[in-house]
Amino acid sequence: GSARSPKMGVGSRPPGAGIFGVFLKAQETSPTLVLRHAGLGDEGALEVSRFLSFNPHLLRVDLTGNAITATGAMHLAQALRQNNALESLVLRHNMIAEGGEGGLRKLCAAARDSTSLRHLDVGRNGLSGALAAECLGDMIRGSTVLTHVEFSWNPLDTAGGQVLLDYATQNTTLFDCQLTGCGIAPATLLEIAQLLKRNRAAKGANMQAGPYKVAVLESELPRIACPHAYEHEAATSISRSIAGDGLDGQATILPPLGASKQGDPMNAVVSSFRTAEIKERLLEWRRVRLLRDQHESTDDVHDLLEHLDRNQAKLDEEVEALGKVRTHSEAVTRGYQDRVLRYQFQVTEQRDLLLEMERERKELHG
Repeated sequence: GSARSPKMGVGSRPPGAGIFGVFLKAQETSPTLVLRHAGLGDEGALEVSRFLSFNPHLLRVDLTGNAITATGAMHLAQALRQNNALESLVLRHNMIAEGGEGGLRKLCAAARDSTSLRHLDVGRNGLSGALAAECLGDMIRGSTVLTHVEFSWNPLDTAGGQVLLDYATQNTTLFDCQLTGCGIAPATLLEIAQLLKRNRAAKGANMQAGPYKVAVLESELPRIACPHAYEHEAATSISRSIAGDGLDGQATILPPLGASKQGDPMNAVVSSFRTAEIKERLLEWRRVRLLRDQHESTDDVHDLLEHLDRNQAKLDEEVEALGKVRTHSEAVTRGYQDRVLRYQFQVTEQRDLLLEMERERKELHG
């Protein structure tokens, strides 16, 4: 038949064909892929989808803040149907609502049918009203694998909240559903929380409320050549632990290497050391290609090197600006604390003076 357009799904083009392909190829055996605020868009989401489709190593993918619309969500949905290893997919701060309900519907259907996905985060995607809630609710009702979902800061409103509640009553395996800032009625939120607590209790509280974290074997994670690298506690396989059973209990599941306690990537993932390491590998790869065939084009490597330099420079500027803000804040705080101590001392002096004056007054009126 005719060749399928790349925009219609994962397609047949091999991973590594696009601008992010070289980076993705270098991460082939990593259990964690973090591309936060990387400017992916839907085309980049297509590249990630090709990379994800049959990757047996990836456990966690974070594509926060990449302007992914319904089109990109469709690409990722197809990849989810072909992947049977991924446990956590983070798509917060994207634009899945743009382009109609089709992208969300396919993504939710793929997540519902996945045999491995335990956590899906689609917070802040502009998902609104009962129609979006229907997609999310159908995913909750049909999945027996998902344990943690995050829908926060999508304007689902009271009607959408009721839809989610109706579907949640038919689920016995979901342990946490983040709904902050969705405009759902407090009574509805309480009922959903009670259902989730029921599910946790029925499973012996082996899972609990709070953000989902994935911990992988330390030996499976890439080492960062950084003298100030963070030390990480080794974990066995996919490790989870329990910290209470309240409605608002927080999980203490270990985050992946290079992630904070909230599961967000730290500078062990994106840093000047890591960028320099990737650039060295890219330059070596270009050298090998030119030795093999001096006429072979290496424009893709050049483009990616420029992309790395540009974004690293931007990151360095932001880090410098943050340092200046922190220094200024510390100076302001110290000044405030000094004034407080000085005023407290002055108040004490004035109080002692008043007491002495009161004593003298009493003596005079003796």
